[in-house]
Amino acid sequence: VSVESILHLSLQLHSFTRIDKEGQGLSYTTHSISIGSNLLASLFCIANSNHTVFQIANSKSTMSLLSNLLSTPAFLFFQLTWLIHSLRRPILLVSALCILSNPPAAIRKFKLFYLSIQYLIFCKDKKWKVPDKDPASFFHKELGGTLTGQSDNQYREKTIILIRHGESTWNDTFNAGDRSKLIFILSFLPNMLYAIAMETYFFISGKDSESWFFDSPLSAKGVNQGEGLRKFLKKEKMRLGSNGNSNAREERAVKLLLAVGEESDPSSHVVSSNLRRAISTAAIGLADRFVATTIQKQHSKDDILLIPSLQEISRNPDALTILPPKGVAHPTWCDDTIAGLPSGTFTSLINTKYQTGNKSLDSNGLIRLHQFMADVFDSSKLPKDTIIAAGHSLFYRSIFQVFLPRGMEHISKKKKLVNGGTVMVTLREARLSDGRKEYMIDPNSVVVVYGGFGKHTKG
Repeated sequence: VSVESILHLSLQLHSFTRIDKEGQGLSYTTHSISIGSNLLASLFCIANSNHTVFQIANSKSTMSLLSNLLSTPAFLFFQLTWLIHSLRRPILLVSALCILSNPPAAIRKFKLFYLSIQYLIFCKDKKWKVPDKDPASFFHKELGGTLTGQSDNQYREKTIILIRHGESTWNDTFNAGDRSKLIFILSFLPNMLYAIAMETYFFISGKDSESWFFDSPLSAKGVNQGEGLRKFLKKEKMRLGSNGNSNAREERAVKLLLAVGEESDPSSHVVSSNLRRAISTAAIGLADRFVATTIQKQHSKDDILLIPSLQEISRNPDALTILPPKGVAHPTWCDDTIAGLPSGTFTSLINTKYQTGNKSLDSNGLIRLHQFMADVFDSSKLPKDTIIAAGHSLFYRSIFQVFLPRGMEHISKKKKLVNGGTVMVTLREARLSDGRKEYMIDPNSVVVVYGGFGKHTKG
């Protein structure tokens, strides 16, 4: 059976003519030009033993609807372009006045733009490969490794709980997320124009610590994802000690995350990447912990410690921190309204004593992965046995790719941790006789607490 019909897509081209010569106002003339035949773009696949027959139904109304739908972004783009063109002089005048009224803010914005271009062109963050050496070869079998016989290796271990940040404004603009591809494509141009408008507003208003693209904050959806983690932990806390089907390791993770029973002196550190979306996610998701350990017990030193080695593996502007070395972490649009936290307390929760600014242009993801491992086991920096880290998808996936045994198949090596997802692992350090240090995630210790990897989620 051969294909009996040929699909001719009908393209409608919209031209817009501005009519304003006689002072009669603005109007548009729309010309629809049909190219080819007006055939319906619907395909019916009828399978027989050997062939598939494509039938194409003729429907002018459906084609017209599809054409108008696809032309909507172009129409909106034209209207906005014309509006900007018409208002270009007032916009330039206001921008100039704002720059002159606050030169330091304008200079900082220009520096951020220059820095973004530098990293887009020269950054080597993704120029590395997973090493061939198997981390399991440095650890004995009882520790989850493959090493046999005697060795002089010295071992330590810590519990690590990894939390991925909620969706950011950058994600909302450039990534489809859970939206269908069609919806994403149709909404991309309006979303992009909105993002540019917001960035322009931040520039002309002198908000040099705000940006839509650079070190992007949480989107509204990202805030909800952080709230999802908080609500999950609150619910699980109420179930602790019950005779349900709760996993003992999951219960332990909930206790550690909320510092249950140890509010005066938590046995865990909360650390974060120096990027705003990770910091905000930690504050939102663990708000009940900080209320119990810090707000109610004001002598407690529980806080969110920024660790630069957790900075995301990417050359994009959203992976560059806007926070200067040891600078004050100003709240983003959502940080002063975190449920449970009194307004104005966000900044006091953020400890920036180790914040050194942005990653080096000569750095790469593998270098920072090993630096984070070293930070975890640095007793002068993080002396406690449990580290709760808020960070990023590519960084976390790379952790599993590099530090899980090479022969182990695990979804974490291929799929990203979902936004707000939380997972607990046991991390081990081997100090070799020559002083070198090697790290491995115990392959039997991976516990998904909330969310999960890819579409395999819980909570």
